[in-house]
Amino acid sequence: MDKETWLLWLLADSQLPTGGFVASAGLEAALQAGLVSESAAEGASNSLTEFIRDSAHNQARFALPFCSRAYEEAAVRLAQASGDNNAADDSATMTSMLKGFLDLDSYHHAMLSSNKVAMRASVAQGGGLLSLFIRGYALAECMSDRRGQAYVSVAKQLQRLARLGEAKAHWPTVFGFVCAALGISLAHTQQLYMFQFVRQVFSAAIRLNLVGPLRAQMLECDMHPYVSALLKDNAHLRVEFSSLDDLFGESAVYTEPILELYQGMHDRLYSRIFNS
Repeated sequence: MDKETWLLWLLADSQLPTGGFVASAGLEAALQAGLVSESAAEGASNSLTEFIRDSAHNQARFALPFCSRAYEEAAVRLAQASGDNNAADDSATMTSMLKGFLDLDSYHHAMLSSNKVAMRASVAQGGGLLSLFIRGYALAECMSDRRGQAYVSVAKQLQRLARLGEAKAHWPTVFGFVCAALGISLAHTQQLYMFQFVRQVFSAAIRLNLVGPLRAQMLECDMHPYVSALLKDNAHLRVEFSSLDDLFGESAVYTEPILELYQGMHDRLYSRIFNS
C-alpha cells in the first residue's frame, strides 16, 4: 500500500477528531421545519435523499472551489521554491503561502457572513482539523523533511493568528491546505471532501432517527453516481478574487438558498442536539 492510500484511509475515518459529528449541515432545522419528513425511510419519494443531494450540490459549487484553490495555493507556492537551499527563501515562501491562505480564507469568511450558523460550524471544524494536523500528523516521520516542516511552520502561524482572532481557518480552506501538506493528490482531495460531507449528513440523519444505520449505508452507496457527476462538473472550478477573471462572482455560489435559510435558523430551535 502506498503512503497516499494510507493517509486517505486515516482522513476518511469517521472518528477523525475534527468536530464534524456535532454538525448536521442544517438537517436538524429542516426536519423540525418539515422540509424533511420523519418517515423519509418509508416513502418512495425520499425527502432525506433529496435534501442530501441538494446539500451536496451546494457544497460542490460553493465550498469545493475554495478547497481546490487552497490546495493549489499551498502546493504551487512551495513547488516554486523547491530545490533552493537558501533559508531566507524558505522564510519568503512560507510568508507567501500564509498570505495566500489568509486572503482566500478571508474571502470565504466574507461569503459566509450572512449565515452565522454555517460560519461557526466551518470555523470550528477547520480549527479542529488544523489542531489535528499540528498535534498529530506534523509529528509523524513523513513530515520531518524540509517540505513537511515548511507546511508545519505555516500551520502553526495560522493557528496562532486564529487564536488571536486575526484569522478564521475555515473548514474548506484548511482541508485543502492539510491535504496538500500530506501529499495527497488534488483529485483525491476533492473526492475525500465530498465523501466526508455526504457521510456527515447521513450520520446526522441516523442520530436524528430519520433512518436506521443499515438503510443509511444503502442510501449512501447509491449516492456514488450523483457525487461522481458533481465532481466531474465542478472539480475544475477555482475561486477567483484577486483578478477580474470572475467579475460576477460565479466561481463559488450558493445553489440552494432555501437550505441556507434553514441552516441559519438552527439557533432558534427550541430543542436541538447539534450545534449547526
